[in-house]
Amino acid sequence: MQLLTKTDQFSHLLDRKSDLFGCVRIGNGNVASWHEKKLSDIGIQTLGIIDSNSVKQQEAFKRRINVFSSFVKAAETHPLFWDICPPTDTHVEVIRNIIEIDNEANIIVEKPICNYEEIQTLCELLKGFQGKLVVNENYIASSVTQKIKEVIISLKITPHRVVSEMTKNRINDLISGRFVDDKLYAFGYEGSHIVANVMALGKEYFPQKIGKIFYQDIDININDKNYFLPKQGMVEKHYTAVNGAEVFLYTSMAGKIKYFYPGYSLKYFHRAPEKENIRYRVLAVEDHKKGITVAGFYEPIIGQNRGEGRIVVYQDGIVQKIISSIADDTMGISMKNAVEYFQGKKNNPCSATTTIQIVEFMNLWD
Repeated sequence: MQLLTKTDQFSHLLDRKSDLFGCVRIGNGNVASWHEKKLSDIGIQTLGIIDSNSVKQQEAFKRRINVFSSFVKAAETHPLFWDICPPTDTHVEVIRNIIEIDNEANIIVEKPICNYEEIQTLCELLKGFQGKLVVNENYIASSVTQKIKEVIISLKITPHRVVSEMTKNRINDLISGRFVDDKLYAFGYEGSHIVANVMALGKEYFPQKIGKIFYQDIDININDKNYFLPKQGMVEKHYTAVNGAEVFLYTSMAGKIKYFYPGYSLKYFHRAPEKENIRYRVLAVEDHKKGITVAGFYEPIIGQNRGEGRIVVYQDGIVQKIISSIADDTMGISMKNAVEYFQGKKNNPCSATTTIQIVEFMNLWD
């Protein structure tokens, strides 16, 4: 990323905010494409991108998207906000670059907001910041999680075990060159979502006592070469919550579902799916005394449209009720909420403080 000249040298750029509903995006990868689509759906145009990768620059040119050579050039378009989508370890640097140009900027940062060791640096950076910063931890906007809360309150559930699992076979992603997380290992990919879903249930579900952590490695073959990736196959973390519930956080990069609950889909009602590209995302709250479990399944669910989730209620392991087709386009809702916050229509849907908590939560285990 190109370093910027100080703000006072470019004060003429900051005399007004743009009347255009447009943004400048930093990064042009997979996540960026989702941001672009969801923002386009609500009328936000991409004024241009900043990305040092020449291949990604060419891809943007082909789509007739401007490619800016610096943050200063991008600022000349007076974006309504900046959309930060590059790898996590660049987030603090990018935020600093933007603030140096415009200390009152509107900023969206893709989750997680930063690496654990950068939290203090980020907090110092934001002390004098006068703008608005939203983190796209999109599961905070999930209607499924909110419905789980409503159901467990109505059933007067006393939680004994909580399971938050997000499993996806990412072997092909690794083979195609997607980054390998060497800090949180397999937990680094979906861990933020896994933790955010539990946190959304309430502060009584926060950790009181940290438990065990488990890992599995993964072996993959790329062009007849075997690669051993330690701790990339699976990570599971346990803790005891403030309310006494035992909480299990689980993810598998190899696509091995561990906590399967019936009713996930009509096609896979009683058994776990085994397709290579399967995504299985669940948050379950179990009351062992009453024998009641409430499980929420997040999209994409086999047999349902994208952006639709479902809730299943069990008695002694038997499905009693299915609440299906819950509108749950978390990314779309999250982006809309962020833009409306910038426009002064809503409070901050996901602040830096909240997502710093998530990063700290993710790193409680050694």
